[in-house]
Amino acid sequence: MISEKKITVEFYFDYSCPWTYLGFKRLIQTATRTASIIEWKPVNLEIIKEILNKPSQNTPDYVANYRKKDLQDWASYCSLDIKEHKNLDHRVSLKASKGALAAITENNIIEYSAKVFKAFFSDMTDIADSEVLIGIAKQLDMDIDNFRLTIESEKNHDIILKNTNELINKGGYGSPTMVVEGQIFFGNDRMNLVEFAIGQASGKVLVLPGQHNA
Repeated sequence: MISEKKITVEFYFDYSCPWTYLGFKRLIQTATRTASIIEWKPVNLEIIKEILNKPSQNTPDYVANYRKKDLQDWASYCSLDIKEHKNLDHRVSLKASKGALAAITENNIIEYSAKVFKAFFSDMTDIADSEVLIGIAKQLDMDIDNFRLTIESEKNHDIILKNTNELINKGGYGSPTMVVEGQIFFGNDRMNLVEFAIGQASGKVLVLPGQHNA
């Protein structure tokens, strides 16, 4: 008999990335189906760009147009409302990512993340505004004094930086990134491979749509 064990998926995420919103919802579904544990690791894409010294790229119109269509196709598929933010600076998500640290401690990171993503991409709200985030924390009956301290603390900026460096050291370069037993997967569209890796690591036999020899 093959023994089964609970697998932890390390989830490196940034609230300012629409593809991460998609990946967030799909990872929750994956973890539920496979009885896996998600280890939440908020990062910041602007810091990643600075550390990796990524040059700015001028994307051809035909590529940009396809990406917009692809994003909306995925949004429809996942039943999410995702609007475009032009001239996006990923530093906008830093306070929200700090808030995630409080949400993790209070064991409501899923609910908090869902509300932050919706506020930014569906309601087009400024998630760099402390009062917007505190409003979300109040909806979840979080410890507001602790939450306010968490999002304003420079110490917690260092935790985001630590997570970001950790991701880069593992070979990652963006959000969403999932790590299963040392295997790294980047992007919302890699979720089937994440689920397959969970199955391999846990000893479970998982049959996935489109899998060959299944």
